[in-house]
Amino acid sequence: MKINSNLPGMLAAQQLGKAYTSYSDSINRISTGRRINKASDDASGLTISDRLNSQALGMGQAMKNANDAISVTQIADGALEEAVNLINTIKTKSIQAANDAQSPDSRQAIQSDINNALESLDRISQTTSFNGQKLLSGEFTDKKFQVGTNPNETVDISIAATDSSRLGSNKTGSLSSIDVTTFDGAQKAIQIADEALGQVDAIRSAIGATQNQLTSTINTLANSQINIFASESAIRDIDYAEEAMNLSRLETLTKARAFAAAQANASYKNVMSIFSGTGK
Repeated sequence: MKINSNLPGMLAAQQLGKAYTSYSDSINRISTGRRINKASDDASGLTISDRLNSQALGMGQAMKNANDAISVTQIADGALEEAVNLINTIKTKSIQAANDAQSPDSRQAIQSDINNALESLDRISQTTSFNGQKLLSGEFTDKKFQVGTNPNETVDISIAATDSSRLGSNKTGSLSSIDVTTFDGAQKAIQIADEALGQVDAIRSAIGATQNQLTSTINTLANSQINIFASESAIRDIDYAEEAMNLSRLETLTKARAFAAAQANASYKNVMSIFSGTGK
């Protein structure tokens, strides 16, 4: 019997410390829902899951960017639809004026209606905006939207100007030059309106194609993000059923080692009992 070196007690204390540490780690995993809470839990797994999580979060922001771009195209397309209505009104008025049954006064009244439509068209061009940026004035060109998680994964949007001075052609003239106070002027106005309508339709067509591209990109990003989050979860998150069984095992083991540590100190009691016997 020895009292200076209690090797069984030291071993039992060491094992009990390990059991307490493992039990504490299991409680931590259950409380956080994660298998990896610190680098020492799984260094390589932590690195992989952090990269996956970063990629998934980046995809989330890319989807927001793409939705912003869709909002831009929707606002522009809605305004262009009204522009088409105004151009059709101008064409209809021009056809009305291309009739020699019209008097100079009635043609002047028709011209006044056309001028009002042109003012409305210019107002749409100058006031249609998104986040303070004008969309139809010719300023919104070569605008880039980051729609991916890697550099240069962008979608470019350019929207041509739609004010009356820039719709039409160099050959026949612009919408702003329309004058239906004469028969020949009315004939020319019909042609100008047709050319302007073709230009606006071309702008809307390009916007629609871009919007379809953005919608497809968002769908692809959403599917990829779900799969990446699933992969990250498989690495980092715990299986609660498995961890609950592990916790129960560690709780029992901790109690057993605590009992062993208590029994390892029995030698001290035996030594004291010897001295007690001697004293008697």
